[in-house]
Amino acid sequence: MLAPGQKFNHHLLVIARESRGYTQADLSTLSSIAQGTVSKYETGAADPPEGFVEEIAKVLDYPTGFFYEPGRPYGFPPFHYRRRKKLSMKVLGRIVAQMNIRRMHIQKMCVSFDIRSVASGRIPEIDPHEYVRGVKGPPSVEDIARNLRELWMLPRGPIPNMVDLLESSGGIVIHCDFGSDLIDAMSQRIDGMPILFFVNTNAPADRVRHTLAHELGHMVLHTTTLHDDDVMEDEADAFAGALLLPREEFKAQLRRFDLRQLANMKQFWKVSMASMAVRASRLNLITPYQSKTFWMEMGKLGYRMREPHEPSPEHGSLLRRMVKYHTDKLGYSTDDMCKLLNLNKKDYVLMYGDAVVGSQKQGPRLQLVK
Repeated sequence: MLAPGQKFNHHLLVIARESRGYTQADLSTLSSIAQGTVSKYETGAADPPEGFVEEIAKVLDYPTGFFYEPGRPYGFPPFHYRRRKKLSMKVLGRIVAQMNIRRMHIQKMCVSFDIRSVASGRIPEIDPHEYVRGVKGPPSVEDIARNLRELWMLPRGPIPNMVDLLESSGGIVIHCDFGSDLIDAMSQRIDGMPILFFVNTNAPADRVRHTLAHELGHMVLHTTTLHDDDVMEDEADAFAGALLLPREEFKAQLRRFDLRQLANMKQFWKVSMASMAVRASRLNLITPYQSKTFWMEMGKLGYRMREPHEPSPEHGSLLRRMVKYHTDKLGYSTDDMCKLLNLNKKDYVLMYGDAVVGSQKQGPRLQLVK
C-alpha cells in the first residue's frame, strides 16, 4: 500500500532498469509496452498508471514501493570522467545504478544507526590554495598527505588496513561487483551523508589499497576545487603514493631497484610493485631507463594484470555493523529489512547476507618467477 501523496519517481525507473543491465528496448520487449511509452515515463514527460508500475516491478524484480521513493540519482564525480569514457554505456549505467541503490540503503539505515558513534575521525576537505600549516605558500600534495598522516596520528611504516582507516574516519566501504575490471573503486561525498567508497570485488587486494588511497585523495583535494581531469587524477595518484609510502622511509628501504627487492618490500608495505615503481619514479629515485625496463619485465611476466604476493583482502565492517544493528538491536527480520530497503529477498541476501556483507572475492595468488 502506498502512503497518501506518494508520487512515482521516474528517476528510479531508469535506475531499476539499468541495474538489471537492460536497455529501453529490452524493457519494452520484456514488458510488451511500447518503447516510446517507456521513454516518456523515464523522462517524466508522463505519469504512468498504477498497472504499469506493477507490471514493470515484476519484470525488473523490484517491489512497487521502490518506484515511489523520493530523491534523485547522483552520477560519477567529475574526476572520474577519464575512466568513465572507457566503459560501455550498459556497464556505466549498471555501476551508476548500483552506487545509487547502495547510497539509498545507507541513507535509510543511517536514520537509526549513528555513524558518529563508531567513527573517531573525519576526512577533511583541503583546498591547497587556502590551506596553510607551517609551510610557505600553497602546500604540495606531498605535504598534504604527510599532514594527514599526522592529523590521524598514524605511526611510521605501512598503514595496517586502509579500509579500517577510512571507516574509522567516517567513510563507508562498500564492496560491489562492477562487472568490469576497468574501475577498481569509486567515491562520493554527498552533503548529509558519510563519504562512500565503492570497491570492485574483482580487483586485486594490493591494487585496492592504492586505489582507496587514490579515492581518498580525490575526497580530500577535489571536492571544494576542481581542476582539469588529468591534473586531478595525477594529484590523487601522487597523494596515494605519499600516503602509503612516506618519502624518507620508502627511500631508505629502496636499496636497489629490481623485482626481487620490490617483492620483499611489497610484503612489508602491502602495496603493489607497480605502485612502488611509480612512487620511485615520482621521487626521482630511479632513471627513466630503469622505469622502462621494469615495466617491460612486468609485462613479460604477466604481472601488470595481477602481481605475485598479493596481501590478504581488507574487508569493510561498518556496513555489516549497520545491518546487524537493525537485525540484532532493533529486531528487524529479513522481511522487515527487505521492506525498509525496497529489495526482494534474493537481492537482499546477495547484498547484505551474512556471507556477503564486507566480503571481497579473492583471485588466484601468483608466485614470483625467480
